[in-house]
Amino acid sequence: MIQNLTVRGKTDGFGCQLNAKLSGIAYCRKHDDCYRYVHTPFTTVSHGWTSKEDADRLNQFIGIPDNRNEYRIDCNKKYGCASVYKWPYNYYTHDTLDYIREMYWSTSKPKNAETEMVAHIRRGDVQWQNGGDRRRRYVRNFWYNISLQKLFELYPDNYRLTIHSEGDMSEFESIMDGWSQDLVERTVWKLATDGNSNDQNNAIVAFHEMVTAKVLLGSKSGFSYCAGLYNEGDFFFLPSGAKGQSQGLFHWKAAKKLCD
Repeated sequence: MIQNLTVRGKTDGFGCQLNAKLSGIAYCRKHDDCYRYVHTPFTTVSHGWTSKEDADRLNQFIGIPDNRNEYRIDCNKKYGCASVYKWPYNYYTHDTLDYIREMYWSTSKPKNAETEMVAHIRRGDVQWQNGGDRRRRYVRNFWYNISLQKLFELYPDNYRLTIHSEGDMSEFESIMDGWSQDLVERTVWKLATDGNSNDQNNAIVAFHEMVTAKVLLGSKSGFSYCAGLYNEGDFFFLPSGAKGQSQGLFHWKAAKKLCD
């Protein structure tokens, strides 16, 4: 007998919640003789998307249809499916990636990335002076200074770069220390305000530009991880110690090697 599985109950950020739901989809497709995925939409999302209206904006954006009226829920995986997190390459097959991408593209989207390369630098709630997980996810400007220059070297010299993050430009200026004028001019900064869903560079805009980039450099976040699943170009994966963000897919590139 097939059981109906859903993922619901998380209240953290968009990336982590989406990652959990995508793991449910991948798990059910892998075990379709035992499980059927039933989608429970977001109800509240942290980092400025807590209202029902904002949660609904994200539900429409990802395009996964709410099919709860068709099936009774038998099994709830609040934090996602652990086996998918541990062995994602066994679950995110070409067919499953095509399946989630088809749903993603089924609804309206903002403009695609205007530059060939996009990088996500996680800041906002992640700062060096914070403790615990927030400090572990912080990646210093010095690392980006070297890695982004290397990224430019790997691709044609007409490729441009957009950097998405949160905060004030003064926090990021040292990333471009020692860069040639050419690299500085080929870099676009799009910095959002932490917790503002109506910012012109909000999570929806940033995520879609990350999905549509030819080259994507991720951060230690579920936000980057999910963008990497949807992205069909070159994804440079930076793992974190969090569940669902430590193991990548075989075709992803190792971001840490950019500094080798």
